Amino acid sequence: MSKRRRAGASRRLAEARFWGNNYQPAPPREPVRPTPDPAVVARSLGAPPLAIDANVALGHLTAVYEEAVKAATALAAANGLLADEREED
Repeated sequence: MSKRRRAGASRRLAEARFWGNNYQPAPPREPVRPTPDPAVVARSLGAPPLAIDANVALGHLTAVYEEAVKAATALAAANGLLADEREED
């Protein structure tokens, strides 16, 4: 019967095989600031050619972009990378 490894040990071994033994993640350069208007890029490109009514397609794309910003903001907050709201440039 073989010895069972702990889950953390096997994960570290897999990471070392994938990234190499000397991998150190780079620290973030600046804090993450979520955008107040996630759909600005979609609107700047003009009407999407995805439906008969371009406003319906733009509404769906806007909803997707908003959810992506929410997910990215949650990940940044969970990892301590979110900018402080009181900081002003």
